[in-house]
Amino acid sequence: MKKIKFFLRDLIRFILGPKNYSFIRFLVTHKYIPSFEYPSSFSEKIIYRKFNVEPETLSKLVDKFTVRNYVKEKVGEQYLIPLLLVKDHIFSEDFHNLPSEFVIKTSNGGGGENVKLITNKEKTDLTALSNQFNQYLKINVGKAVDEHFYDIETPQVIIEKLMRHKDGSFPSDYKLHIFNQSDDSKVIIQVDEDRFGNHKRSLFDLNKNKLEFDIQPKYDSVRSDYNWPDSFDEMIEVAKKLSEDFKYVRVDLYNIDGRIYFGELTFCHGSGWEPLSSKDADFLLGSYWEEFN
Repeated sequence: MKKIKFFLRDLIRFILGPKNYSFIRFLVTHKYIPSFEYPSSFSEKIIYRKFNVEPETLSKLVDKFTVRNYVKEKVGEQYLIPLLLVKDHIFSEDFHNLPSEFVIKTSNGGGGENVKLITNKEKTDLTALSNQFNQYLKINVGKAVDEHFYDIETPQVIIEKLMRHKDGSFPSDYKLHIFNQSDDSKVIIQVDEDRFGNHKRSLFDLNKNKLEFDIQPKYDSVRSDYNWPDSFDEMIEVAKKLSEDFKYVRVDLYNIDGRIYFGELTFCHGSGWEPLSSKDADFLLGSYWEEFN
């Protein structure tokens, strides 16, 4: 079903051209007429960035391997998830010296099918896994979604330590939308809880108050008694430091029993196709983003 969906998407993009396709999809997704020439809303500015920013300026920052150097320089390598293996082509025998559980991903592209949690290597078909990820390396992820900065660096297969809390549970994703303004910064904290199970999502302010709007409101809300980590302030500090070179970026972090780890930098959240729960909220976040006006 997904292959048919992507085939139809690519066919329509080919017939209409990327910009006309984006205009029509924007109407369907966000339900208002966009201005891509003079963007004002959050979603409009994401689309504008895709077509008007030089891809080379962001390529090393969106690649999951090369961005590690940026993180190391900005905040220190203690915030990096331990790296187990990096290969430009993976074979089943490469897994022999790895632990039983790990995360495998490709360095290009956002989260999705090209990220997989392996919790028991012994029960995994490693040949099939190798073939699957070698195929991902051949896909120009950026071309398909008009985020061409993903297609510049040489894609690689990355294997990282699978991070868990002491009780064995997987951590929440903290996606911090940071808008750096001329005199201050605005921070919207997106919490994605139980992402690989009953995925829940909510937005919060810096005081941990749940906001009255959501991004991609198809998910259930994070529970009202959500247990915030003790090192919350450090997490905000790290995210701000990583974002300081940009007017807007989403900084993804994990918090493992109070220890903070970097996930990725995202410059085009949801590629512009994750609607907010109201048009007013879309324009509110757009007003925080002091760029492209």
